[in-house]
Parts: sequence; structure tokens; C-alpha cells
Amino acid sequence: MLGNSEGLNFIEQYASKVTYYTSQYGSVNGVSYTANNLIGPPSRFPAYGDFPETYVPRAYGHWWKDSFVISSCKGRTDGLITGQDFVDIQFKKPVYPYCVNVYETYNSGCVRRLWAGDGQGNWKLFHENPIKKSQKHSQIFSSDPHHLQFLTSIIRVEIDSSLADYYPEIDAVLLVGTETCPPFEESLKLSVTGLYTKITELGLHRLVPGFNAIESIQRLCFKYQVPETSTICYLNKLPEEVLRIILAFLDLHSLCSLACVSTFFNKISKDSVLFTSVNLKPYWYCVKLSSLEWLVARSQCLQYLDMSWCGNYGKLSSADFSWFIKQYGKRLRILRLENCTFLNNEVLYWISTSCPCLQELNLRGCRDLESNAFWHLGKLHMMERLILDSTQIELPTLLVSLQSMTSLSQLSLGACQNLALSGSLDEIVRWLNRYRPGIISLDLWRSGHLSNHGMEFLVGLGHLRELDIGWCGLPPNGNWISLLANHCRSLEKLFLTAARTVKDTDLIAIAQFCSSLKQLDLLGNSYITSEGCCRQNTKSMPEAAVT
Repeated sequence: MLGNSEGLNFIEQYASKVTYYTSQYGSVNGVSYTANNLIGPPSRFPAYGDFPETYVPRAYGHWWKDSFVISSCKGRTDGLITGQDFVDIQFKKPVYPYCVNVYETYNSGCVRRLWAGDGQGNWKLFHENPIKKSQKHSQIFSSDPHHLQFLTSIIRVEIDSSLADYYPEIDAVLLVGTETCPPFEESLKLSVTGLYTKITELGLHRLVPGFNAIESIQRLCFKYQVPETSTICYLNKLPEEVLRIILAFLDLHSLCSLACVSTFFNKISKDSVLFTSVNLKPYWYCVKLSSLEWLVARSQCLQYLDMSWCGNYGKLSSADFSWFIKQYGKRLRILRLENCTFLNNEVLYWISTSCPCLQELNLRGCRDLESNAFWHLGKLHMMERLILDSTQIELPTLLVSLQSMTSLSQLSLGACQNLALSGSLDEIVRWLNRYRPGIISLDLWRSGHLSNHGMEFLVGLGHLRELDIGWCGLPPNGNWISLLANHCRSLEKLFLTAARTVKDTDLIAIAQFCSSLKQLDLLGNSYITSEGCCRQNTKSMPEAAVT
């Protein structure tokens, strides 16, 4: 309990529970680099360095966005920047938040936004951080103090790890707030003060001598009127075909704003041709049933739909989404539902029966989806890209489902706990070698072990352009990495994180045979010498990003 300020008692509390997260570097049952390390006070701060006691997301840098699986298609709102990851942290006492401190111990500065949630799917943006490169020191990222008249016990930390050139690490999160709702006047004063602070930080108050920021803001917000002589827009005189081309460049938010301008623009902005690609991920905090009802009148031509992060904490039900997909799934080619908790057996049934043209399905992070629900995937015969990272899929279900996907070219199975059983990865690569030898992208990160037989089948996938076998146990004997480089010469991305068996001779083979290589991760391979790594990187792989 902090001191009393103007009749308000401030409470400090650290996280008591992690309710949800998108990804973590550590294993599901482990204790190193996991989201649960955010519970309680800092354990390593203010020290700076790589500490297993912290939380670390799986990805870092821009190259994860550039992989085939992730960037196969982009929605119209990709200009709206959303973090790569988030973690939802619960606190014991609901409070009206005043300040949030995030203790960063490695590659600080990747916290993008802080959100306050009520546990029922309602969210308020508490703080947004400007985009900047990560810093090589520990820090307490502290939001600007201001009262938010919104009772919360959940804070979402949104992370953009693409801002770092190595893994960012967070030690703890502190929430400061009051149990009683602050007076509106106090909240308004703090908001205006925060705005004035931003203006002075930017130096805008010095642009004109005698400039009064507060008075100018009030004048612009409340007294300004559009002059009668202002320029008139003649866009409505253009042919509708030309207007559609122009409107196709607008993001979803701008298109909705345009619909409020006039009856004419309201009508043309509902044209279903403008909604062939819909990305709702940047608006996850406000997507609900009425959002789908609004989309219904515009979805006749819908081919791409991204609802990642949407509908959690009961904001959308499985019945809500099933109702929508039954009506407008027949033309869908790409469906992305990362970290959506409303998915269940019923939803996957309707996806499989209502989306016959589906070519990409992304269910990354849908941990609550029961394993038997994945049997429905076998009905998706046109599937080319299947992303199932951090799901409960099991080996028999996977192999049966893949049997009908004759065009499959990209498969992502990172951190699938049920596949980490002895022999599962061997069976997967054996099956791919026999039935899908033309696969170009395969992600098996932290999903088990490969024996000599498994490596033999993996080496036979000669068309691979992207391969991640990081943290997969590899056989200690044999020159499998050298053989892999020799047979898979089209590789552009190769992640061998903690493979433990990579040697300088393997680097020579990689440099000799993989001339198209752009991304190479060798982290945790102690048999590689610094001289060998530098020599091969500078002389033979000058274009590759090597970690």
C-alpha cells in the first residue's frame, strides 16, 4: 500500500498468475524462459543479461516476419502495426490503474503497448510506446502516470520483438492503482498534463513565441469550424470503378470512417469487392458478435480472413464464429486464427465443411483446442499451408489429416507437446519423405527427437527452402547436417538452435552447398569455433544473417 494522495490509496502489486500468452522460448513443462516467470517480484533486475528466470518470447528480429509460412499473404491493414506477441498477466486485487512498470533485463525497449482488461473481453489501451530500437541495458519501462476509469485485474503486455537483434527478456510486471474510482476531474487533469508533457518533449511549444499549448488544444478541439470557403471534394464525381481502385488502398478503419461521410460513400464503401481481404487482428480488442454481423453484408467475396487474438475471454463464442463461417466460408482461401480461445470441435467441423477452397489455416497458439477436434482437418483437400504450432494435435490425427492434403507445401509444428513423444518426429518426416517429398517449409522446433532413421528421411526432402529443427534432439553420430546441406541446396532459412552436434565441418558444407541461404541460427552449438563461424560467414555466406 502506497501513500495517500488526494484521498486515494495507491496499491502496488506484482503478477499472481499468467492467464494467456502467444509464445515462449521455454518448453511447456519447463521453468526456463517461460511466461510463468513473470509471477511475483523481479528475480534478476537490475542486472542486465540473458537469464533463464525471465520470460522470453520465441521470436526476435525481423526475419520471423519474412519467412514463407508467416508472409505467404498479407491483409489490407498490415500498415497498422501490431506486436508479434502478448502475455496476459493477472493480479489479485482489481484496481483502477495508475501506472504499470515492466522490468526488462535484456534487449530492453520491445514493449509496444499496455492494455487493461476486465476479464470479460473488454479492453482499454493504457499506454503506447513509440517504435525504437532495443537498448543494451536493463530498464523499468514505466507508463505515463494517469488514472484510467476502468476497473482491471488483467494487464496485457504487447511485445514487438522485431525491434531487437536478439531475444528480449522481461523479469516482472508491477501494477499500481487504486481500489476506488478516481474523480473525473483528477483523471482529466492528468490526461491534459500528459498531453502537455508530450508537446513540450517534442518541442512544439517553442515553434511560435508565446505559444500556449493548452489553450491551442482547447481552441482546436472545441472552437474550430470549417470555413465555408474550404475546398470541396469532387470524388463522388468519379466513376465507381475508379473509386473502387482508390478505396482498395484504404485500411479497414479508414474505410469505416469514409462510410460516415455521406450516403454516397456509405453505399460504395459496402461494396463486397473491397472486402476480399479482411484483417481484424489489429482490432482484436473490440471484435465481437456485432463486428461479424457488420461484416456479413460485405463478405460475399471474402477470400482472406485474419481474426488472430480476437474474441478471447468470452467476447466471441464458438457458436458466433460457426454462424459466420457457415455463411461466408465457401470462398475463403486463407484463414488465420492465432491464439483464439473460442475454437473447439464444432468450429473446426464447420471450417472443414464450409471452406472447401481453404489453402492456408493458421491455428498457432490455440492450446485449448482438444486433440480430437483436429480430425476434421482431413476434409481440407486443397490445403497448402498448415500452421499448428503450440497446439494439442497428436501423431495419428496429423498423419491421417495430411493424407488428403495433396498440395501441402508448408507445415509448421513448433512446440507441439503431444508430438514430443519418442518416435513422433521420425514418423512425420518418414511420411513426408514418402508422400510429400516436394514440401518447401518445415518447422519442428521443440517437438521431439530425430533418430538416424529420421535424419535420413529428412535429408531426402530435397526441395526444402525453410527448415527449423531447433531444440530437436539430433543423433550424435553421423554427418547429418553436412548431408542435409548437400541434399537440400535450395535452403534459404536453416535454424539449428541447440542442435548440439553442429561442427565447423558442417559450416563448410552449408557454405559450399547452400548458396541461397539468408538466415542461419547456430545458437547453442558448442562444437563450433568462433574462427570457423566467422570465416564461413564472411567468405562464403556474406548475405546470410547468422546467429
